[in-house]
Formats: sequence, C-alpha cells, structure tokens
Amino acid sequence: MYYLWKTKRIIKPSDYWNMDIGDKLILKSFVIQEQDERYKDINDLKDKEVAIFPVTII
Repeated sequence: MYYLWKTKRIIKPSDYWNMDIGDKLILKSFVIQEQDERYKDINDLKDKEVAIFPVTII
C-alpha cells in the first residue's frame, strides 16, 4: 500500500482498503512484476561473480 501511495497510484490509504479483494490481488501482482523488472539488472549483477585481483603497477 505504501508503494502505491508513494508512486501516486492511490491518493489515500482508504482507497486501497476499500477495493475488492480481487482488485487488490491483481494490483499486487502488477506491482510485483514492475519491481521485478526494475531490479532485474541489479539481481543479474549480483548473480555474476567478478573476480578482482590486486595489481601493483611498477
């Protein structure tokens, strides 16, 4: 609910709580999908391990 209010999809919390249960489930699935797409690149970078070797320049 906070995410919806923060992104201006709802004006006040009562808008969310007054929705039907089906509307809440659909809205929740869309928010989860949007967050997955937003953080996909970050999660891909976390999955890839990059070796970092210390180097001394002479």
